[in-house]
Amino acid sequence: METKEHWFLQGFLLLAMVIAQGATIKCPSSHLCYKKTESATIYTCEWETSESMKNATYELFYSRSNSAASRTSLGSSRKSYICVQDNTVLNKVLVDIWVVAYMGNESCQSPNTTVTLSERVKYEAPQRMSMARSSSNLTLSWDNKKDAVIEVKFRRLEETSWTWTCSKPVFVCTAMVTLENLQNESVYQLQVRQMSKHVKHPLWNEDMFLDFNNGTRLLKLTWGTPSYPVSMQVNYNLSLHIWPCLLKRKNFTIVTTTEFSVYVTYSAVSGDIIAFNKVGKSSPTYILVPAKHISFPCKSWPNDRLIPLKYAHGFMKSCLEWYKATDGETRPEKVNRSKLNGTVKKKLKHVRKKMDDYVRYYYLVHKQTDGKPQSTETCLMYKKEGAPSKAPDHFTAPLLNVTTNSAMLHWKPIPVPDQRGFLTHYEICYTRRSQNNESQIESECLKSFASKTEYLVQNLTPGSIYNIHLAGATAAGSGPTTTIEITTKPLPQSVIGRN
Repeated sequence: METKEHWFLQGFLLLAMVIAQGATIKCPSSHLCYKKTESATIYTCEWETSESMKNATYELFYSRSNSAASRTSLGSSRKSYICVQDNTVLNKVLVDIWVVAYMGNESCQSPNTTVTLSERVKYEAPQRMSMARSSSNLTLSWDNKKDAVIEVKFRRLEETSWTWTCSKPVFVCTAMVTLENLQNESVYQLQVRQMSKHVKHPLWNEDMFLDFNNGTRLLKLTWGTPSYPVSMQVNYNLSLHIWPCLLKRKNFTIVTTTEFSVYVTYSAVSGDIIAFNKVGKSSPTYILVPAKHISFPCKSWPNDRLIPLKYAHGFMKSCLEWYKATDGETRPEKVNRSKLNGTVKKKLKHVRKKMDDYVRYYYLVHKQTDGKPQSTETCLMYKKEGAPSKAPDHFTAPLLNVTTNSAMLHWKPIPVPDQRGFLTHYEICYTRRSQNNESQIESECLKSFASKTEYLVQNLTPGSIYNIHLAGATAAGSGPTTTIEITTKPLPQSVIGRN
């Protein structure tokens, strides 16, 4: 038996073929350089590579356009990008940029790209995006409140054409956009991107895709028929637990086809199906459809304010489903359910007493809307937040990513059970070791998005030793730190001589 949810592609077969061949060097392509903000002092230069080039080394070059000046190397990397300090390049005149790939005794050069570097800015994708729906309108909001040109595309996943409808690109000063006149019972996929309005040739960030619907899933079940002659005049009985507020299943009797559709909530669905005819009936085939994964956080649930109370008018004759998971992600087999037919405030206080501090909970509010089961609220929450109990793992700064004045840091995210709250950011602090009895020691603290696991530290002093500390932070404060030591590369002798 196969279960389908209507926003997934059906009937498509992806065929993967691997053809063995000798290693052949392939030139890098689609190279470009950009800053991530207008005020940044580092350019990120990236290019496309093929899987067969995973052992290659790449070197980035540039020269002034229409000039006899010799080419200049901007550095090499084993990855498909390199970071370049803006004071090492001509950034306000036309320059030619290209990449050379080396593998074994072979090399291959990409075509030249002619650009004015100062005109290239590419923002990161919107961070911590959330969605709220009211009637036929959908409002998107996110954290990074820089002014930008925003473009949102959307399409209904039910449509076979899969064409995008593009909202007119708009300039926004606040991090919020509203889409109007959406169909209430449809599932939409959204494509969001943004770009700077302050430079001549800005770049769109990589497309960000989001799925959005209204709290109801359309579940499609299909199954095969018994072989002849048993299949003659066969009907089916379905028994499904589709309403989380009741333990009793809903029975659908004498189904005459081999497919069945029903609306369900975001909660898990279980049940069975039996085939029967005049001769007898089959053994039951069991059905289990997982709950929809919840990804958007809500605030914590402090003593003085029960977050769900603002929805109290819609809670009557509904039920609250809530649970925690040992790994912070997986839904347990048994969950807690509380009917909200009585006093909502009293019921929520009773639920809260059963919750533990510093543990992530999932809660869903279910009700019937126009005869359809619907999850009107879906949320991740904490009864009380604390600072993380653990530092990020595998904190490194690979030697190839350390230059004279910058270092690219990498780490792994803090596991959910150790976060003890919603991560708001990572805190990066660095201190330069004292040299020659200096009276002032270089020291600074920076913040990185909670969704990121790398950060480029800039404006470091060449030929210096730094201690760099990393910690995760929630609304309750910062957690333990992990520390690494790096040494920035010294300036070349030719540069020192000119100074």
